[in-house]
Amino acid sequence: MVLRMAGVLAIMLGCTGLGLFYSLKESFRIKELQEFKKALLILSSEIEYMRAPLNIACANIAKRTESTTMVLFAAFAEGLADGKGATAYQLWTAAVAKIKGKTSLAAEDFSVIDGFGKTLGYLDKHMQQGAIKYAITYIDDKVVSLQAQGDKNKRMYRSLGVISGILISVVLW
Repeated sequence: MVLRMAGVLAIMLGCTGLGLFYSLKESFRIKELQEFKKALLILSSEIEYMRAPLNIACANIAKRTESTTMVLFAAFAEGLADGKGATAYQLWTAAVAKIKGKTSLAAEDFSVIDGFGKTLGYLDKHMQQGAIKYAITYIDDKVVSLQAQGDKNKRMYRSLGVISGILISVVLW
């Protein structure tokens, strides 16, 4: 009997934990999008006011951001500093590949990040600012959309975790 109760408790805790994890997944995505927006704003100011070369600007961004955004810009700056004949876009895609499995960002987020990478080192200052504004607009729209969905989805995932734990426990009892 004690073993059954321990099993039921383990199932309940596991399912509830999964529900909580999925309820927080969108929050992690929002945080990472906001961190990438911060990096874009820093890049915009580095281009506009500091007139820093791209590798130095990206190294500065890596120092002032956190998590996967820091890894992305640090790897990109490192690749630019090495200068092994690769284009900026090739270096960008290599840096994006380093973070792809370690982030909560969705495929649609990566398509915008990849599209932004195509403009790096290729456009003049004004066109680069436009590309940055486009990416920031996407992030703002996506964050608003995710926050609107977030509350509803958080409750749903938490409830599904608890209910599925109860259901599995009853079925296996």
